[in-house]
Amino acid sequence: MTISSVLLSGLSGMRAAQSGMTTVSQNISNANTPGYVRTDLVLAPRSDMGAGAGVEVVAIKRAADRFLATASYIAEAARGAAAARSDILARAQSNFGDPASETSMFATLDDFWSAMTEIGVDPGSTLRRVDAVSTLQTMYSEVGRIGESLQDLIAEADQRIGDSVDEAQSLMNRIAQLNDEIRLTKRAGADASGAENAQSALIDQLSSLLDVRVSPQTDGGVHVRTSGGALLVGVTAATISYSPNSSPFTTHGTIKINEHLGTQSNLEPFLLGGEIKGLLQVRDQDLVGLTEALGGFAGALADALNEVHNENASSPPVGNLVGRQTGLLATDALGFTGQATVAVTDVTGNLRERLSIDFDAQTITAEAPAGSFSFAGGTIADFTNALNAALGATVPSGSASFSGGVLSLNVSNSGGLVIQQDSADPADRAARGFSHFFGLNDLVSRPTPLFFESGVQGSDLHGLQAGGEITYQVRDTLGRSVATRTVSISGLLAAPGADWDGLLAALNTNGTGLGEFGSFSLDSATGRVSFTPGPNYQVALVGDSTQRGSTGVSFTSLHGLSQSATAGRALETSVEDQIAANPGRLAVGRPDLTAAIGARVIEGGDNRGASALVGARDSVRSFDAAGFLTAQSTTLAVYAARLGGEAGRLAADAQRAEIGSAAVATAAADRRAQIEGVSLDDELLKMTTYQNSYAAAARVIQAATDMLDILMSIGYR
Repeated sequence: MTISSVLLSGLSGMRAAQSGMTTVSQNISNANTPGYVRTDLVLAPRSDMGAGAGVEVVAIKRAADRFLATASYIAEAARGAAAARSDILARAQSNFGDPASETSMFATLDDFWSAMTEIGVDPGSTLRRVDAVSTLQTMYSEVGRIGESLQDLIAEADQRIGDSVDEAQSLMNRIAQLNDEIRLTKRAGADASGAENAQSALIDQLSSLLDVRVSPQTDGGVHVRTSGGALLVGVTAATISYSPNSSPFTTHGTIKINEHLGTQSNLEPFLLGGEIKGLLQVRDQDLVGLTEALGGFAGALADALNEVHNENASSPPVGNLVGRQTGLLATDALGFTGQATVAVTDVTGNLRERLSIDFDAQTITAEAPAGSFSFAGGTIADFTNALNAALGATVPSGSASFSGGVLSLNVSNSGGLVIQQDSADPADRAARGFSHFFGLNDLVSRPTPLFFESGVQGSDLHGLQAGGEITYQVRDTLGRSVATRTVSISGLLAAPGADWDGLLAALNTNGTGLGEFGSFSLDSATGRVSFTPGPNYQVALVGDSTQRGSTGVSFTSLHGLSQSATAGRALETSVEDQIAANPGRLAVGRPDLTAAIGARVIEGGDNRGASALVGARDSVRSFDAAGFLTAQSTTLAVYAARLGGEAGRLAADAQRAEIGSAAVATAAADRRAQIEGVSLDDELLKMTTYQNSYAAAARVIQAATDMLDILMSIGYR
């Protein structure tokens, strides 16, 4: 070995030690920096024509563990999704309140039952009636408040999706920029660990928003994909976007990826975790299920109370009865079977006239004066005309009318009206009695149909005004847009004889309707139209501008085919306006329409109607499926408890998922930190080693210099 090679070996050792001390100093200074990955010096021996020539710095390498990093990304994505769900569902559950609280929806419902029980003790008490009506209105106001809060949470989740998408786009752009910087730095042979650490920290942030998988590239940098395979960062960053929509009961858009390429661009099917995935689930499933369940509860309670209230009567009976919005037309078939009685009383409640309606025979029979009125045409208009004639023959001011989907009876200038089912052969249309179906003496009301068993038949005219449109969007199981189909009320559908069968045929037509993606069908027993999607498709209503005659009721509102129709019951249902304004109209008596002409049919002290209303709480009835509440037969009290329990279960499950995922994410981060993190003890040991190496290399150079000086002094050549 020559003197020059010894000097070069010592110099390379000093340089290597100096690089090592720089690396150790950087590690120590970033020991507490979140996401920082330790860097290590990679050394290799140098040789000169086969002889040792010192040491060289091969690379400054990050101590990154790809597999631990992947585990951390998966765990962080799960934590992000669970945390987003838990946060929103906890607030959703808090809106329902503690069932034991005196101000909760469930407590106010109990207060109503108690108030009705107290009316049974003193049926003539005005104060007790006011209290009962006020308590029921408070309960429905609370239902409306909860419904609005759930809609607000849906809008918040939707807005947070938009914000998170924007944040993810920003992170992806910066990751792509660092890819370029890392590649250029490595090509120049410089240290790229700083840029790689910065990029790693950005990927950690991105993993909480989107579940990511990272693939290192041979020339430096990384490719980032979702677990579902969508490329987020390659040579450049993908473009993702989302436009929030705060409108209630809306069909939300999708998160677009590389929309400018003109291909299927829905990112959502490729997301398996992350905050955005959690927000999508809570917006589209959890909160929607709760709103549907709340709307189902509001409607079921109202229908149960109305069923009883329509068999009751106030004392004295009221002289005008205005029904609910049925969504029906005067040209529709009446569709009732069985019998009912409409009684006209004088102002004191004595029976003045009894009109016996036989829907099978299509006749109305009067007793004082005697008479028979036929509605043999079988339509609602025919029946209304016959009833109008019968009432007019009884009292000069008596009348019946059907307009805009609402049946109204009036004898207000001459007495009162009482309606009751025949006990042996009750009137029936779509499983509801005459007064109940038309809502002539409802306790609870809604501007649009409260229930969706309309009783229409396929041969009935659909009655939808020309020009209206029903639009559906179809997606496959991966969420990709397959088709958008619009059925317009035009051509044959707008012809005078167009019926429900024709409309359903148009909706089920392949190519122009939804025939390839599912089927519409009409239940002949209830008159309700339902839609069954195909197993490989998701079909969502985009818009419905149809209107049935002058009712203002659309096709989907009539049949409960939209969230606004079903879940919207929670926001729009309240105590009937006339009863709210005059609690004296609260019907707490049960009339006796078998009484003789001139006899009293309702007494002021009668509490049988109040007892029947209280009895509705504990009577077993059938409930349709609504959101998270499955179809079941139970009591109103149990049904209400299950609604509160379902909200609590969702929140508790989400909280447990958050706690579990947070524990897993913490464990994964700790395990990763053990490998990638900085140990001060280890780094100080390395610092000492490099310092000693530096000193040793310096001594080698000093020794070689001294040797050279001695050799030169003795004339060495």
